[in-house]
Amino acid sequence: MIQGMSAGMGIGALRALAVLLAVLFMQTSCRTARLVPYFGGGIDSLPPTDFVLPEQVIQRGDVLSITFYSDNPQATQIFNQASGAALNTTPISSRLMTTEAAGASGGYLVDVEGNIRLHSIGKMKVAGMTKKQLEASLLDRIREMGVLTNPYCVIRFSNFRVTVLGEVKAPGVYQLPSEKASILEALGLAGDITVYGRKDNVMVVREMDGKRTYAKMDLTRNDIFSSPYYFIRQNDVIVVTPDEGQPTARDLEVQRKVTILVSVVSMLVLITTALR
Repeated sequence: MIQGMSAGMGIGALRALAVLLAVLFMQTSCRTARLVPYFGGGIDSLPPTDFVLPEQVIQRGDVLSITFYSDNPQATQIFNQASGAALNTTPISSRLMTTEAAGASGGYLVDVEGNIRLHSIGKMKVAGMTKKQLEASLLDRIREMGVLTNPYCVIRFSNFRVTVLGEVKAPGVYQLPSEKASILEALGLAGDITVYGRKDNVMVVREMDGKRTYAKMDLTRNDIFSSPYYFIRQNDVIVVTPDEGQPTARDLEVQRKVTILVSVVSMLVLITTALR
C-alpha cells in the first residue's frame, strides 16, 4: 500500500514538474526586447543649430481664445467672452467640443465653413489664416468701428491637441499647454514609447488645407530635428508601430493569464496527488 502511494505521489510529482517546466519554457521563450536609443545615442556631439518655429494655421474645428485690450477697458468688455478653464495635459478622448461647449469655455469655434462669429463684428472667414493675420484683420475692423483707443488683441488655440496611438504607455488624445510642441514632447505626455515600439518607424498623420499627409519619422536619427514634422501642429495623429518580432501588450496580458492558470492547475495536481 505504501509502495502504491509512493508510486502515485511520484506520478503526481512528475506531472506537476512537467507543468512547471512548461510554464518556465513559456516565460523564457520570449525574446528579450531591443532597447534602441533615441538619436542613435550621439546627440551630445551635435553642434548648436538655429530653428524656426512653424506658424500654426487656423483650421476648421479649432477653438480660438480671442481677448481684446485697449485704453478704455469698459468698452473693450463687449468684445470679450468669459475666460475658459485652464488647460491640462490629461487625455481628453472622452470629451468632444461642440459649439455650445466652445462658447461656454470662452472660445470661438471655427465652423465647417471656416468662419467664426464675434460680438459687434459678425461673421469672419478665419480658416487658413495664421494668428498674426487674424489679429491684423480684427484690429482693422475694430479701428473702423472707432469705439476703442489703441486696441490690440491676444489670440490662442484653446484646443491645441494631438492624438498618440500605438506602442506607447498611455495612448490617447492630449491637449497641450503650449503651441510650441515637438513630437518628443507629445510622446512624453503619452508615457514614452514602450520597449515593444519601434523608434525608427513612427508615423505622423497631418491634415492641412483639406489635404491629409503622412510622414515616417525615424527617432533614432539625429536629422529628425530638421524634419517639418518634428514640431507638431494641432490635431496631428502620431502612431508608434509595434515591433513585429516582439510580443505586444495584448500578448503579454494573455501570457500572464495563462501563467496564472497553469500555476493554479499545478497546485491542484499537487494537492490531489498528496491526498491520494
